[in-house]
Amino acid sequence: MFGTILSRLILQELVKVFLLSLVALTGMFLLAGLIQEAAKNGLSPTQILRAIPLFIPNTLPYTIPATTLFATCVVYGRMAHDNEITVLRSAGVHILHLFKPALVLGLTTTAITFFLYLDLIPRTQRLMRNLLVSEAEDVLYSRLQQENCLRHPSMDYAIFVKEVQGKRLIDVIFKKRAKPKEGQNRATAGYDAIVQAREARLRLDPEQNLMMVDMQNVHVAGDQGTTGEVDNRTENMPIPEQIFGKDSRDRPSALTWLELEARKAEKLEEYETCNSRAMKVAEDLKGLSPGSDTYKNFQVEYQNQSVAAREHMKMILNINSEFQLRPALAFGCLCFVLIGAPVGIWANRADYLSVFMVCFLPTVFLYYPLMMSGTKFAKDGRLPTIPAVWLANGILFTISLGLIYRLSKK
Repeated sequence: MFGTILSRLILQELVKVFLLSLVALTGMFLLAGLIQEAAKNGLSPTQILRAIPLFIPNTLPYTIPATTLFATCVVYGRMAHDNEITVLRSAGVHILHLFKPALVLGLTTTAITFFLYLDLIPRTQRLMRNLLVSEAEDVLYSRLQQENCLRHPSMDYAIFVKEVQGKRLIDVIFKKRAKPKEGQNRATAGYDAIVQAREARLRLDPEQNLMMVDMQNVHVAGDQGTTGEVDNRTENMPIPEQIFGKDSRDRPSALTWLELEARKAEKLEEYETCNSRAMKVAEDLKGLSPGSDTYKNFQVEYQNQSVAAREHMKMILNINSEFQLRPALAFGCLCFVLIGAPVGIWANRADYLSVFMVCFLPTVFLYYPLMMSGTKFAKDGRLPTIPAVWLANGILFTISLGLIYRLSKK
C-alpha cells in the first residue's frame, strides 16, 4: 500500500530533489530570460524587479516536467546503485509498488501544471506585455539611444535617429516600407516614403495599440509621388510587437481557458460568415462576363472574403492547438516520471551528472522538439490537431510502458 513507511520515504526523497532542482532550473531560466529581455529592450533595474513575479509562472510549464524527470531519475538511480532495489525485490516487494511514489509525484505535478495553464499563466503573459507597454516610451527611447534605430524585417517602417536628448529625437529619418509584390520578400520591397525631420517625439496609445511620431521641420519624399517641406507631420503605426510581443487579443497563449472558448466561438461565426459570402460571390461570378467592371469588382470581393476566411480559420487552428497543448504539456510530467523511474534503475547511477547525461538530456531533447514540431504542424493545418500535439506524449508513454514491463519481468 502507498501508506507504508517505504513509500513515504521514497516520496519524501522525490519531493526534496524535485524542489531543489526546480528552484535551481527556474532560477537559471529566469536569469537567462531577464538578461535577454533587459539587453533587447533596455529594461531598467526597477522594471526587471517588477517583471520577475510575472516571468516565473511562464517558466514553470517547462521547468516542472524537466525537474520531475530529473528527480525521479536521481532517486531511483541512487536506490539501484546502493542495491536497495535488489534488497527490496528479494524481500518480495514488487517493482510496481516502488513506482507508486513516482506516480503520485507525476499526477500532482500534472495537476499543478494544468491548473497554472487555466488562468495564471495567460494572465501573467498579458501583465508582462502591459508592464512593458505601460513604460513603452522609456523602452523605445532607450532602444533608440542604444542602437540609433528602430527596425525589423517584419515591420512596415524603420526609424533612424542621430541623437536622443531626453524625450527629443534629433535628425530623424522615418522610412515606410513599400507593399511587397506577389512573391516578393517584405525586407527587399524597398520604401515608398521617406520622411526627414529636424526633431521628433514619440507618443503611445496602448488602448489603440498605436505608436505616434510627431515630427517638426519635415521634408517628405516619395509619399504618393509627392515631395516637399511641411512644418509638422505625425506618423501613426502599430506598437512594434517585435519588442513588446503581440497584442494579447491576437495571441491564444495569452487567453484563459474560458476566453479561448469564447474566442473560438467568435472566430467560427466570423469564418462561416466570410466563407458563405465568398461562396455567394463565386456563384454570382458564374453569370457575369469576364473582363467587365462588375466581374472584376466581384472577383476582388471574392478574394477579400476568401483571405478573411483563411485568416479566421488560421486563428481557429491556433486555438484548437492551444486547447490541446496545455493539457499535453501538463501530461508530460506523468510521462516523465514513468520513464524516469525505470531508466534510473537501469542506469544504476548515484551521481547527478551521470543521470543528467544518461536520461535527462536524451529525453528532453526528444520530447520538446517533437512537441513543438507537432504543434506547428497542427497550427498550419498540415496534421490533425490531437494526434500532432499529443505525439510526443504518446511516444514517451509507450516507451515508458515497455521499460516498466521489461523491468517487472527481469
